[in-house]
Amino acid sequence: MRTILLAALLAGPLAADPLRVPKEQFRSPEFLKGFVGAYGFLSPVEPKVDREENELLADLAGLFSDARFREAEARIVDFIKKRKNPVEEGVAPKEVSPALIFQLAQLYFMNDRTEDAERAYKLAIKGHPDFRRAHKYLALLYAGQDRVAEALPHLKKAIQLGEADQLVYGLLGYAYTQDNKPLAAEAAYRQAYLLNPDETQWSSGLTLSLYQQEKWPEAAAMLGDLLAVNPEASDFWKMQANCYLNMEQPLRAAENFEVMRLKDLADESTLNTLGDIYTDQKKPVLALGAYLAALAKSESLDVERSLRTANILADYGAPREAAKYITAVREKKGGQLTRSQQISFYLTEVKIAKSEGDPLQVGRLVQQILELDPSNGEALVENGIYHEQLAENAADEEEAIRLIGLARAQFKLAMNSADEQTQYLANRSFGQMLVRQREFVEAMPYIERALALKPSDGLSRFAKQVSIFAERQKETRAREEAEQAALRAEQEKKREAEANDDED
Repeated sequence: MRTILLAALLAGPLAADPLRVPKEQFRSPEFLKGFVGAYGFLSPVEPKVDREENELLADLAGLFSDARFREAEARIVDFIKKRKNPVEEGVAPKEVSPALIFQLAQLYFMNDRTEDAERAYKLAIKGHPDFRRAHKYLALLYAGQDRVAEALPHLKKAIQLGEADQLVYGLLGYAYTQDNKPLAAEAAYRQAYLLNPDETQWSSGLTLSLYQQEKWPEAAAMLGDLLAVNPEASDFWKMQANCYLNMEQPLRAAENFEVMRLKDLADESTLNTLGDIYTDQKKPVLALGAYLAALAKSESLDVERSLRTANILADYGAPREAAKYITAVREKKGGQLTRSQQISFYLTEVKIAKSEGDPLQVGRLVQQILELDPSNGEALVENGIYHEQLAENAADEEEAIRLIGLARAQFKLAMNSADEQTQYLANRSFGQMLVRQREFVEAMPYIERALALKPSDGLSRFAKQVSIFAERQKETRAREEAEQAALRAEQEKKREAEANDDED
């Protein structure tokens, strides 16, 4: 089956957006619980706090639960200042636990003060290098800014210290995706997906990792789940269609594109791909419908794509549909095709006319091309073929000879083209015509030249067959020449004998 490619599928939404860190994370019961009783009990992954700091953390938990975040920030800042610079006489300055600095970082992060949060997280880690949650949230901060390379070391450290929630595994999968390591990304996303299968970030990430590894059946199944949740996601429909194409299930891919068409999600490219599938499946009427729909969708006509479409239809045995499509293209373009574009479409129409057995239409089209470009090599070749066909049906031998002479001239002109493909066509076509004229010896140089320009098994076999006939023809000609020479010699002797008799 002819391969049909969908362009830029991996550039879709699955891979584009930085990982989202939900704000609910900072208001969840699990988060609030962390203010009291956690520090010191998870040593060595949490810093210790003294009695005063523990009392403050208990107060902060209440402020957080009441959403009094500004007041919480003010309490922490005031506490740190007093610890560092006590106002009471005789009270020595004390170090501040990294736990409090971490809580300040959390407040900054929650309120989008990311620069302040980054500094505070780093300070907390400096005070307690194995501070697991500080590493985790600094990694999340970096991920939210798409600074994945900076996030990765902190993420790995958090995992080494025992962190294993969905965000950590999801971020790890995202980091490996950005680092083009889809197998590792799959393993990480599977863990995140296992912990929370309802989170679309994890299912999307897992799908992308499967897709990048070309695990088409699994990726198609995951995309089916994603589409059940978001049936208007055109990129998911396209990606699943591409999975089906790679699974050699083109009609399932066509179903996806038809769904997109019904939902008005199909763009010009999608409809053209749908047309390609139908053409490949020998469904020209459906293909034409898809191609015409693509044409209607296009804001500015892509003439090169339209020309390719017309040729696909013609090459796949749908000349009528190809002709209708070209008519629609001309109507869409409104007679504004360039000379080069006109010639290209005329050449496609020559192909259509030949497939429908209409030599007169071929002749008319070729003349239109040569009026636009008298040296067009492809048109010259077609003109040579056309004149040979006319010679076969000529009323008398003299007319046939004249037409064959015109055909020879067209082929010879085409051989002067700078384009090797045109040279190949001209030499091959001229050689074939000479074979049909039973001029095997004369045909061989042109067939050999064509074979040198474009080797192929078919032409090689043809050349071998012609060479056999050419050798026989050479032998026949040599024998005939010898016989004629002998006859001439005999006649010369006879004339000499008669002349001698006359003298006597």
